[in-house]
Amino acid sequence: MDFHVSPRNGFVALGGICAALGVRHVAFAGGGVGVLFESALIVGLSGIVLYTAYDLPEWDVSVPGRWRAVRIGGLTALSFPALAGVVWLIWLLSHHAFKLSFLVSFAASLGAAVGSRAGLYVVKADERLTEAQELTTLLSINDRVLRHNIRNELSVALGHLDGIEDAVDRATIAERAGIARSHLEGLVETSERTRRIASIWRTETLQSFDLVAVVEARVAQLTAESPGTTVHTELPDSCVVRTHPSLPLAFEEALRNAIEHNDDDVTITVRVRRDPDATTLVIEDTGKGIPQVERRTLQNDEETPLEHTEGLGLWLIHWTVTRAGGTVEFDENDPQGTVVRIRLPRRPESPRSVGGNARGPEPGRYGSRNSR
Repeated sequence: MDFHVSPRNGFVALGGICAALGVRHVAFAGGGVGVLFESALIVGLSGIVLYTAYDLPEWDVSVPGRWRAVRIGGLTALSFPALAGVVWLIWLLSHHAFKLSFLVSFAASLGAAVGSRAGLYVVKADERLTEAQELTTLLSINDRVLRHNIRNELSVALGHLDGIEDAVDRATIAERAGIARSHLEGLVETSERTRRIASIWRTETLQSFDLVAVVEARVAQLTAESPGTTVHTELPDSCVVRTHPSLPLAFEEALRNAIEHNDDDVTITVRVRRDPDATTLVIEDTGKGIPQVERRTLQNDEETPLEHTEGLGLWLIHWTVTRAGGTVEFDENDPQGTVVRIRLPRRPESPRSVGGNARGPEPGRYGSRNSR
């Protein structure tokens, strides 16, 4: 659906068509009080559709959901006349045929009115159900982090801190303090990732990015931190996308996973491809691959006691992309490794915010497309 056009315009068009059917009925069915009442009934039903357009901003429904309600109203407006046609045919065979023109126009207007109002209720209920399911998953992740990750990190850190009391030399004290610090820093990082995931889930706004600039900046940053890693990039000159503000963070997370969870000789390839209806970002590596249990957990969109992701990075990627209306796939690379494929829907660009970054301004452009 083209988001240049407001969903309100869809309801206005639907109501206008119904009103036009009422005017047409007056023009072609001849005069008479009965015809005027019939036309008034049709136009009155179209008024319900037009009121829905007026009332639409008051509904707490997403833009795609509002377009879905428009489609429901339109399909209902088409299905009711089909049903009316069958009824008319039955009446015709019984030699009690009613006015076909009025019957079809009335059925179309009634269908549009019923579909428009009911469609909004259906979409709103569906979105609330989806939101509740996502919130349940988020709570299960936080529960697992609290019960498993935080408890383990604190246990290790406290164990080494207890050992400091019995240490007799500075070297042992420094070693135990360093280990405790490392686990406490990991605990802080885990807490920060959990907070970011919750923030991503709550954010519904969109922002425009030059995806090429985002990729080049993150590749330069991470290869500087890990100079032994080879990252190839296949990028167009520019590719502006309008998506979730945390997209740069999600891409960085995918790149870090490929670097940190594999051996030093891993090779990573990043590609950006633009299609008529979507933009695809692909991150391929030649590493060990993501365990099947990890991918199955993300596909099921839930955490269970026996199947849960060891880290929060994949969930961060998953929700950043899905909250923007896109899709993310984690596949096996040939002959080994992982392919992360992020597909983002094409939307109108917002020039004022192009190049924005959820974590600060992007560094400048880089001439090399093959970083090492």
